[in-house]
Amino acid sequence: MKKIIISLSIIAAVAVVGIGATIALFSDTETSAGNIFTAGSIDLKVDHTAQTYNGVDCKTCNVNVVSDTSNVVTAGSAGEGDPVNFPHPAQLVTFIHPAWTADVDGAVNDAKWVWATDPVVASDLTNNVAYTFEKTFTWMGPISGATLNMGVAADNGYEVYLNSLLVGADPSETNYNLAGQDSYSGVVISTKIVQGMNTLKFIVRNKALTGSGSTMNPAGLLYKLTINGNCGDEYFQNHCGLWQSTDLTNQTFFNFDDIKPGDYGTNVISLHVDSNDAYACLLTSNESDLDNTLAESEDDLGDTLAVGELSPFLKVFAWDDADNDGVYEGETQLLAPNTPIVDLELLSLSLTGGGPTLYVGLAWCAGTQSVSGTTISCDGSTMGDIAQTDSFAADLTAYAVQQRNNENFTCDSVVLPQ
Repeated sequence: MKKIIISLSIIAAVAVVGIGATIALFSDTETSAGNIFTAGSIDLKVDHTAQTYNGVDCKTCNVNVVSDTSNVVTAGSAGEGDPVNFPHPAQLVTFIHPAWTADVDGAVNDAKWVWATDPVVASDLTNNVAYTFEKTFTWMGPISGATLNMGVAADNGYEVYLNSLLVGADPSETNYNLAGQDSYSGVVISTKIVQGMNTLKFIVRNKALTGSGSTMNPAGLLYKLTINGNCGDEYFQNHCGLWQSTDLTNQTFFNFDDIKPGDYGTNVISLHVDSNDAYACLLTSNESDLDNTLAESEDDLGDTLAVGELSPFLKVFAWDDADNDGVYEGETQLLAPNTPIVDLELLSLSLTGGGPTLYVGLAWCAGTQSVSGTTISCDGSTMGDIAQTDSFAADLTAYAVQQRNNENFTCDSVVLPQ
């Protein structure tokens, strides 16, 4: 009997071990790690690609791009010294070698000798090194008819590119003096200009000199690029501005201080949303009508120098300017002609698709606006004298909200933060 009980205990123990082994052999674990829910967003950017005033085009008039600390050192080669983390600002060269007689901008003297460090670090004195300097600038409008000149000096050789296209190069060692400096002009530069942001890039090489110090083997870059657009209408060019897609800071679509009856203009404003489909609006807010001074003719009309009367005479018309040319050619109307500018919130837009962009053609008029076929007209006779010396100021806000779950959205329901 005792032997039987022991045998049963042994069998039970073996059974337990067997069961445990069976579970281990047939088990499996699958884990989906790092599950995350992240709220999406709407990122709205705005650009202003074209503008006219009484038939005159807005365009960039003058650009001066010079060597200074706003240039960025983006790369360096073997032998580079401190700092070695790119990009970083170019440094002004404090020791100007007597042999550096180059002069790229005459008496203006806004171009400065720059290098990656000041002074040249020891490792750059005894190694053949090259540093890349970059500077961006904006050009909006036609380049045809512009006057373009660029002077370049370097210690020692250099290559210069505009938007990754070679403008010129000089590998010689004496680019730093007046006789050795180089100049470029005309189509050599103009054919490489693009609308919007442009990048000017210099690769400058300094040759090694064994046993030298920073005053014996200095290195530097000196240049100036000048573009004169020869605009003609000085008033408008000083009162207009164009820009590429950006978050708005201090840009203005309208900036006029001498509006007269019958004045008119057009703008192309484009809205970009790179994430979700969105409804978008252009809204006026913080409107202010001021009477300023009281002209005699206003007094004759009973004006009491209280609230100004200009805004009721400013009318707008908008269309879907898909080809982004600022010319109404019968496209879909987004806002009826002769709409008061203070009612701009009636302009409701829909941006759909991957990276949606909508180009809005906007025409304004000081008076009564009408559209016949594809011709937009402005009759200033209805404006009269009551608005003389008056001014109207307002914020123009671009607003976007996701389309999902907003089927009944309208722009006139938007309440902007104060």
